[in-house]
This record gives sequence, structure tokens and C-alpha cells, in this order.
Amino acid sequence: MTQPTLRIHFILFFFLAYPLSWSQNQPVGARSAALGNASVTLFDVWGAYNNQSATGWLQHIECGAYYENRFILPELSSQGLAVVVPVKKAGSFGFNFTRFGYTQYNENKFGFSYARKFGPIFSAGLQINLHWIHIGQGYGDLITATGELSFTVKPLPKWIIAAHVFNPTRTPLAEYDREKIPTLFRIGTSYAFHEKVLACTEIEASIHDTPIFRMGVEYHVIPILNLRAGFSSYPVSPSFGFGLHIKNFKLDAAASWQPILGFSPQASLSYAFGK
Repeated sequence: MTQPTLRIHFILFFFLAYPLSWSQNQPVGARSAALGNASVTLFDVWGAYNNQSATGWLQHIECGAYYENRFILPELSSQGLAVVVPVKKAGSFGFNFTRFGYTQYNENKFGFSYARKFGPIFSAGLQINLHWIHIGQGYGDLITATGELSFTVKPLPKWIIAAHVFNPTRTPLAEYDREKIPTLFRIGTSYAFHEKVLACTEIEASIHDTPIFRMGVEYHVIPILNLRAGFSSYPVSPSFGFGLHIKNFKLDAAASWQPILGFSPQASLSYAFGK
């Protein structure tokens, strides 16, 4: 079997083995990836994807871009942009875009979010998504929409609890066989044991799939450098990475490892205005 044929077979296997929601609602950002994707309690611009209510705690306009080369295959790459705009007491507005796949098959997601704090310990958020899925060779395009809901509670200065649900309305993907986009629930907590150590855990569950347990630890080595490590249970994937915080810029890099499929490197860059 030739190398191009093997490559095509691998790509087909990936799309059969991993459902749409795995790429369309995957946690985003290299910081998240390094922490095993335990991201529901993180307060950063990537909350526009991972937990919209977390963006209600941001005080400055932030924007970011990321890229992931899943299993070192360009056909399975993801890229995206995120912008969060806090408006004083009105809350935070956000926009994000992701693209997964290649010319013959790609999934595109446009998200519009809103989040707001209600008092010093609670915030809530929501998002409306437009999904555009393109399949080449004459199969055409599919356009549909989903929603997301989330909340964050900060009962103590160092303790955060958060939850997020993707597609609570169980929006159908196609009329054939009543196929639906899966509904995903995520709940997690994080605690800063020390000013230099943050630990995060979360569980993701859906109606038909095996629950996923995630955990990660972040160590603040020096003012500009963070080291991170994490683990995800399904599929079993250890991860690691680092982050550099230089003035208003944050540069994060990470890689996760799947025993059968290999490494998935990711990088993200964000900028906060006015800090």
C-alpha cells in the first residue's frame, strides 16, 4: 500500500472514530492543552471557547490566535481567533472562529458570546454558534446552529467552580437517521494552593460517550514563565507545555501524546490592551 493511500486511510479512520463535537467543541488554547484540557475554570481570552462565563471576569480587551497540528497531520489541523471586549458594568462580549480539517473536509464554527458578573463571586455566560461543514467531491455543505451556557462561582479567592454545557437543545446535525450533534456537559474546579501553584480538574460527559476526566497543574517558575502538565483519560493522553507572559503578550505552547496516534503540538498567542 502506497504512502498516500495509507494517509487517506488514516484520515478516514480519524473521522469515523472521532465525532463532530470532538473537533467543534474541543477546548482551545495551548494553556488548556498543556493542562490536559482542564480548562473550564481558567480566566483568559480562551474562555470565549472553553467557558464563556469566565470572560465576565476580564477587565481589558483581549484577542488571541491559536494553531494545532493534530497528530502531525495538516489535514487534521485546527486554527482560530478569539476577541473578548469587556464593557464596564454591561458585561463582556466575545467573538471566536475556528476551522478544522482541510480542503476536502472542513468544519467551521463562528461563535458570538456574552458574559456578565453578578456580584463578587458569580458570573454567567451564553454563546450562539453557527456551524458550516464542507465535504468535497460533490457532497456539498451543511449549515446549522447550536448554543452554549455556562456559569462560574468563586466562593474563595483561591477556589473556582465552573460548569459549561454545549448544545443544550440537542440540535440535529442531519435529518437522516435523526443524527444529532452531541450535548456535552463539563464541570470542574481549580484551587491555587500557593501563589505559584494552580491545580485544575474537570469531568466531561455526554449521553452516549464515555465520561472524560481531566486534570492539570501549573507552576509559576518566575514572573514571566509558567510550566504545565496534565492528563486526559479518554483517550488516554498526557500533556505538557509552558507559557511566557511578557508585558501584554502571552505566548503558550503545548503538546499532548496519544499512544496510538502520536503527538499533537499546539501554540497560541494573545494580547491584552491597556494592561
